[in-house]
Amino acid sequence: MKHAIVFISAVLLSFTLAAQNEQAQKYVEKEMYNSATVIYQNLLKSTPKKASEYYYYLGDICWRKEKTDSAKYYFMEGIKTDETYAMNYVGIGIITMKSNATEGQRSFDKALQMTSQKNSQVLNAIGEYYILEADKAELPKGIALLKKSTEIDAKNAMSWILLGDAYGKQAEGSKQAESYGKAANLFHSVPLLKMKYGKMYAAARNKDLSIKYYNEGLAADPTYGPIYRELGDLYNRFRQYDLAIQNYKKYLTYIDSNDDVEFRYADFLFKNNNYAEAIEVFNKLEAKKYNSPYIYNRRAVCYYELAKYDLAQKDIETYFSKVNATKAKSADFEYYGKILMKKGQDSLAIQQYQAAVDRDTTRLDMYGQIGSYFYNKGNFPLAIQYMSKQIRPTTTDPKVFYELGQAYYYNKEYVKADSSFVKVLELKPNIYIGYLWRARANAAQDPDTKQGLAKPYYEKLIEVCAPGGAKYKDELIEANEYIAYYYTINRDKVKADAAWKNILALDPTNKKAIDGLKMK
Repeated sequence: MKHAIVFISAVLLSFTLAAQNEQAQKYVEKEMYNSATVIYQNLLKSTPKKASEYYYYLGDICWRKEKTDSAKYYFMEGIKTDETYAMNYVGIGIITMKSNATEGQRSFDKALQMTSQKNSQVLNAIGEYYILEADKAELPKGIALLKKSTEIDAKNAMSWILLGDAYGKQAEGSKQAESYGKAANLFHSVPLLKMKYGKMYAAARNKDLSIKYYNEGLAADPTYGPIYRELGDLYNRFRQYDLAIQNYKKYLTYIDSNDDVEFRYADFLFKNNNYAEAIEVFNKLEAKKYNSPYIYNRRAVCYYELAKYDLAQKDIETYFSKVNATKAKSADFEYYGKILMKKGQDSLAIQQYQAAVDRDTTRLDMYGQIGSYFYNKGNFPLAIQYMSKQIRPTTTDPKVFYELGQAYYYNKEYVKADSSFVKVLELKPNIYIGYLWRARANAAQDPDTKQGLAKPYYEKLIEVCAPGGAKYKDELIEANEYIAYYYTINRDKVKADAAWKNILALDPTNKKAIDGLKMK
């Protein structure tokens, strides 16, 4: 009898622990991280034999909340408790990959080796890393792991959902839908799967179908916070900003309310150009001494966009005083430069723009911003110096050459200006401003118009602009004036008069054309 009671008690305890774990995972799925943490901390105390597993879940929650140091602590505690539990090695691998890919991969390999690559939880967790965090080029690794997971346990709905996510990242919509369909036939979280379908159609810009699936998910569970976030993102993409904010506020209502969530909400407002509202939230977080330097980073940008440059400078300098310079992004230096430019601190601003390029060597447009600043100041030599720095043999943006060409033109370097406008036309044939500025650059090299250097470019300008009629009135008048004058000094009145008449067709009161026709 005693043995039967002990057995029954053990079974009941097992069911209770499983139920608590399942509830905690539902909380994690719904981003109710505090509620999940409470369960796992209690389980850690009540069931020390499974401590390594609970340490992993606590670490996973911290990682999802972007608290890397705390995540690492829990994963390491899990390894100390039981070196044979593979998931904590997965956790260490995930948080190590960004800083040390070799060490991170070693941890992944250890977890896979320990489980002989036959544990769906391990395969899913590593596969999810490749979906959420890794470069797109590494997605095939995640897909291979997730396929293996479905082969090992074809009834694991999460394996199919994650595989569908991976296919979505590769824009393979049919495979994505097929994988979600497999999950739909299994026991699963209905709101989660509906949300996945909704995101799939949102990525395809099918707004109506996306909303349909999101609403079906909310019909199954109106408290499922992440769906409101996705609706907020969807409405934002379609510029329905009131609905976007309305849904994001609901998202905040249903997930655990904490300072991290408030910061994410402020960040959402910031990214959606609701700068004044974002500042209000950042101010509240600062008052509560929220420990993140990114308050000052984001708020500085908000102040800049609202033309409050003194406050912007104060915040961006506070940010740089609090953050390790190696962690600052190119955009941080860029905005510091922009703020200093607005404050008239040119030399300091240029240092920050240079730092932005040093941090991200693809950001050659920073040189363009410096060049544009000097161009607007009328300092064309310095404008040319910086605009030239952004050009590489691979540069394909016609705007870069156009702006450089204008700087050369106003610096009276007409040959170099013409060369830049040639490049504009090579990259974007038949763009009218290319011919307009080639004409002007050549006209400047032939001030008495005797050689007619600009004539072929003005003629081409007329050919390109004529179908647009009045839309290009000023350009067509300029081109015909040049041609009329050219034929006048070369004593061809018939062709000169034809050009003057073209002008009068556009502007019947044009005095130059009226006087030109009177000339003998």
